[in-house]
Amino acid sequence: MHLLLVVAVALAVYLLLRNRRKSAGPASESSGVVDRWIKDALPGALAKHLAARGLDRAQVARALGGDPDPAVVSTLEEHVREIQIEYVRDAHGPDVEACLRVRFDDGAEETVRRRMTLAEVPAAVREDFEKKAITRVFRDWGFPWVRGL
Repeated sequence: MHLLLVVAVALAVYLLLRNRRKSAGPASESSGVVDRWIKDALPGALAKHLAARGLDRAQVARALGGDPDPAVVSTLEEHVREIQIEYVRDAHGPDVEACLRVRFDDGAEETVRRRMTLAEVPAAVREDFEKKAITRVFRDWGFPWVRGL
């Protein structure tokens, strides 16, 4: 009888923990620190390359900040091939280097780097570091009007 009670309690605890993990949902792909860094760094990186196309930093910042001027959006869409964030975990410490890479259609690339703590990176990136036992994680980044934000 006692064995049956122990098994029932163990099963109840297992089901409760399993349901709690499921209801937590997927780990977040963004964090406040990373979002602020991108918001501050990306307009300069884009404008530096696209100044010859008539875009300045303020125009790019407004478009990324939620006021997407059709002419600015068209220029960005036409000339930016890819934006990617690479997170590199320091094997000997708690820090992570985030590298924002903007690749343009003409083959040029702008890179912006920042060191941050592991706690500052998105939860999904931390989860990849831990579960996959890797030191590099890559994430594509899309313009707000593409992501629907």
